[in-house]
Amino acid sequence: MKKKLIAVLILIAIFIPTYFAIAYYVSAQNAPVAERTIEKLTLSTLDGKKYVFDKKSDESKDMISFFVDMNDGAKQVSELPDQLKGSKYYEGVYRCFNKNRVYKYYFNGNPNEAYYVDARNKTYSIDPAIAMEFLSMNYAESTYSSSIEPELTVSNMKVLEPYNMDWKYKACNGKFINSSYSGKKEDSAEFPVSGSLQLSFTNQPDYITVKILHGDKVVFDDIYENLTSATIGETTKTYKIEVNAKWYETSDKEYHGEAKYVFSANVSAPASFYLGEDTIEHGEFVALSGKNIVDINAITFKSEPEINYTPKFYQVGDYAVALIPISIANDYSPSYVFTISSGGVTEELTLTVTERAKKGAISYDASAELVNRTRTAATLDAFANAMKRVVEKNENTLYFKDTFAEPVPRSIRIGFGRTRTITSTGTSYVHTGVDYVVTSKDQVCATNAGKVVYVGEQIVSGKLVVIDHGLGIKSWYMHMSDISVKVGDVVEKGAVLGVVGNTGFTTTYNLHYELTVHGVSVNPYSLWDDGVKMQIGQ
Repeated sequence: MKKKLIAVLILIAIFIPTYFAIAYYVSAQNAPVAERTIEKLTLSTLDGKKYVFDKKSDESKDMISFFVDMNDGAKQVSELPDQLKGSKYYEGVYRCFNKNRVYKYYFNGNPNEAYYVDARNKTYSIDPAIAMEFLSMNYAESTYSSSIEPELTVSNMKVLEPYNMDWKYKACNGKFINSSYSGKKEDSAEFPVSGSLQLSFTNQPDYITVKILHGDKVVFDDIYENLTSATIGETTKTYKIEVNAKWYETSDKEYHGEAKYVFSANVSAPASFYLGEDTIEHGEFVALSGKNIVDINAITFKSEPEINYTPKFYQVGDYAVALIPISIANDYSPSYVFTISSGGVTEELTLTVTERAKKGAISYDASAELVNRTRTAATLDAFANAMKRVVEKNENTLYFKDTFAEPVPRSIRIGFGRTRTITSTGTSYVHTGVDYVVTSKDQVCATNAGKVVYVGEQIVSGKLVVIDHGLGIKSWYMHMSDISVKVGDVVEKGAVLGVVGNTGFTTTYNLHYELTVHGVSVNPYSLWDDGVKMQIGQ
C-alpha cells in the first residue's frame, strides 16, 4: 500500500508542471497580450502599408513596448463611438504562443477620440497622451489626409506618383512631420498625349516648372504657364519631361514641400472636331468627326441642352466618328452646344436645329379588335424587350456607302414624325417611320449595304428584318409576309429582303420602314439625297 502511495505521489509530481503549463497557456490566450509573450507585432496602416516589429532591433522592441503600454493604459468602455463604427482602423497582429491575436486601433487625428478593440472584441479608450505620441509618429501618417503625396495627372490620362518628394504634413500636435523620399523608379513607359500637356494635381501647387527634352536637346525649360502646344510642334515626337512643383508653407495649410515627376510622352498634333453639317431639322441626326484622337474611348461629350443620349465613337480610317440624333421625342430647341474633349483639348461646336413643319394628325381606321390584339402597352413592351439586344449591339464595320435608297418604289402613306390618331380608340402617337402604299407582291429591298442582325416576328411589328449599316445606324422593315434573308447575311444596297405583307398592327398590305441611330428613331428623308455627311477629309 505504501509503495502504491509513493507511486501516485511521484506521478503527481511529474504532471503538476504540465498542468500548470497548460493552465498558464489557456490563461495567457484569454488575457491581454503581455510583452514577454509577444514574438512579433505586425502593424497594418490605413493605406495598406505593413510594419513588422520582431524584437530584432531596438526600434522593434521599443514599438512593441509602446503598444503594450498603450493597451495597458487604456480604459474599458461599452462600445466604439458611433462616428468610428465602420471606419478604417490600424490592425495590430500580435504573435504569441505561435498564434495570432488581432487588435483593431481607431485613430481619427484627435487624440481624445482614440480606441482599440482587442482579440476578445472588448473596446478600450486609449489614454490621450499616449494617442498623441502615436499620432506624432511616421507610422501614423495615413491618419492625415495631408500626408498623401500629390499625384500628377497628364492630359486627363496618366496618373504619376512623384519621382522625388520633399513633403511635410502637420500632425495633431501642431508640428510638421517629414515624409520625404528620393530616387523612386522613373516611369519608363511612354504614353500618348494629343496636342498640349495638361497638368493637374490632387493638391494644386503654388509654382510649377517644366523641362522638355527631345533626345539631348532642351525644347522647353520654363514655368508651366508659358508652355503652349506650339512649343512642342505639330508632328509626333517622343519627349522626356520633368515637372517640378512646389507647395509653399503658409499658416492656413496642413502641408508644404516640393516634388519632381519624370516621364516620357509621345506627343502628337492636337485633337480637332467637326460637325458634318451646321444645321439639321428636328428629328434628324448629325455626324461628329474627330481627328488626331489618341484614345477613342477617352473622348468626353456634353450637350447643352441635354439630348438624353451618349454618343459612341467609331474609328473610320484616321478619324473618330459619332452620330448624334436629335430625337423628335425631345422638346424642340433651336440650337445645341456640344462640348467635346480629347487628350487635353476641349472644343465647343454649335448645331442649329430647325423646327419641323407642323401638320395635322392623320386618322387611322384600325378596329378596336386589331388594336387590342396587336398594339397594346403589353405588346409594345414585349417588342421593346425583344429588340433590346438588337438595339444595344452594334457592328464596328462601316457597311453603308453614299446615299440611302427607299425600300420600295411606292408612294408614302404616312411619313416620319406625323401624328396618327386611331379612330376606334381615340389614342394618338407620333409615327417614327415611313409607311408605304404597296401591292401584295412588292419586294422589300435593303436601303443600303449592311449586315442582317434580326429576322423574326413580333405581335406589333409582324414579320421583321433589321439591318445594321455601321456607326449605329439600323434599318427596320416591318409587316412583311415572306423573308428571304437570315441573320448574319451581309447584303448590298438594293438586295431583296422579302415581300411586303399584312402582319402585325396594320389594316392592309403595308411596309413600315424605320431608321434608327443607336435606338433613336431618325428622319431618313435627307439620306435619300445626300447620304450621311461626315467631315473626314479636312
